[in-house]
Amino acid sequence: MTSDGIVADTTRPDSSWRRLDRRMLVVQPLEAFGHFLPAIVVVLVAGGTGSEAPWWTNLWVVVLPPVLGVWAWFTTEYRITREQLTLRRGLVSRKTLTARLDRIRTVDVTASLLQRLLGLAAVKVGTGTETPFVLPGLAAADAHALRAQLLHVAREERGEAAPGPNAAGSGAPADGAAPGPMAPPPAEETALAVFSPSWVRFAPFTLTGLVTVLAGVGAIAQFLDDLGERIVESDLGHSAIDHVLGLTTTMLVVGGVGLGLALVVVAALVSYVLRFWGYRLTRHPRGTLGISRGLLSTRHMTMEERRLRGVSLERPFLLRLVGGARASALVTGLSGATEQGSASDMLVPPAPLEEVRRVVADVLRAETPWQATLRAHGPRARRRRHTRALAGGLLLAVPAVLAVWWFELAPALLALAAVPVLVAPFLAESRYRRLGHTVVDGHLVSRVGLFPETTDVVRTSAIIGWNVDETFMQRRLGLVTLAATIAAGDDSIGIPDVPLAEAEAVVRCATPGLAEQFMDRA
Repeated sequence: MTSDGIVADTTRPDSSWRRLDRRMLVVQPLEAFGHFLPAIVVVLVAGGTGSEAPWWTNLWVVVLPPVLGVWAWFTTEYRITREQLTLRRGLVSRKTLTARLDRIRTVDVTASLLQRLLGLAAVKVGTGTETPFVLPGLAAADAHALRAQLLHVAREERGEAAPGPNAAGSGAPADGAAPGPMAPPPAEETALAVFSPSWVRFAPFTLTGLVTVLAGVGAIAQFLDDLGERIVESDLGHSAIDHVLGLTTTMLVVGGVGLGLALVVVAALVSYVLRFWGYRLTRHPRGTLGISRGLLSTRHMTMEERRLRGVSLERPFLLRLVGGARASALVTGLSGATEQGSASDMLVPPAPLEEVRRVVADVLRAETPWQATLRAHGPRARRRRHTRALAGGLLLAVPAVLAVWWFELAPALLALAAVPVLVAPFLAESRYRRLGHTVVDGHLVSRVGLFPETTDVVRTSAIIGWNVDETFMQRRLGLVTLAATIAAGDDSIGIPDVPLAEAEAVVRCATPGLAEQFMDRA
């Protein structure tokens, strides 16, 4: 270790500031080339500088990407001291990012297909801020060792114990000794969940396939103006058009719907396999959870258990029909928008419900919250559900009725207008039956929703405040919406349409002494 407290790197004579792996001189120019691909296509197809300009005026689209890639490598440096991690990048506009080791929440290790082929990986450090802290290119072994150091060794240096029964980790460094930045974790991890190929059957019942198809169509449409016209004018295009014109309307509808469903199902299966193949959830004795997944591009995320506030279990409508569910973690320090199965809070991908419940119980070290009977919200909450559903059904039916009366359309359309009104009571009753809450074994449990059904389980010790909201109609019924605020993301844990007395009982039971003065004053 150097005199200024910098952890020494034995592979370099001077480790004050380190650069990314030299293999990034290959990766970064290729990545920059990909970013410039639309401009390159436009220049090569349409001629970016005009048909009268000499050919060499278009060379900038070929020369600029590798120059920017090499420039990025030479202007990116990082270093690790006993207390902080520092990254600086840029030449014209210089930016320096610093993160204290004791403020690190999560560490992600990702590798694209190109990085995997070259034995590289990227490290993304989550500190609870909006500015990303990314080391885009380290040797794969060094990246995983750095992940272990940042969340395991750094905490042992601070004398923090791991939560749960495995608090005492082995191989802790001696007092005053600085751990090497590339030292592997000495303790073995315990597997909590491992990917099963049978889980792929749940892929068609998510919206991933539809989103993938729409995104693909949008991306391809940008380059199909000229190419599409040539395809239509070709012999193959004329044959396809003649074949389609020869089909009946019924065949067109059935064929179009069938083709669309087939594309969505195939896209969902491929996307699920690419994103979640090799999924593995592990617990380290030093108090961290690790999640690895990915077939071509891999990702390994590590989060501290002491920052885990709870778990959210979701059952979207289609996934619920086939007995599936998915789960995400409520962790402090995660920033940015999340998406199903791909963001840093993803805990369990779409899988069998019983397996998801088992995993989240192991993660929280508590089975009681998932087995507890939830308290119903009473007849007033049920009446509110039915009233709102009926009002929504009538709102959808009125335009159809007016169209039949004003434009003298076929009266059969009235049957179509009656469908929302007839379905409303069933939807309202289903929504009410899924509404419930309880406080049990040091956890607040709240279940709400139908599209999707969401069950949130959060530790009562993580609740830092309460919000009580009531609309005009809720106030007339004596109902409120109670929300528990936790330091984990932007969302709170909501309990809608609960009687005011029950809301006060929940607050007193979950957080004794936190809000009594405000309730007494009210």
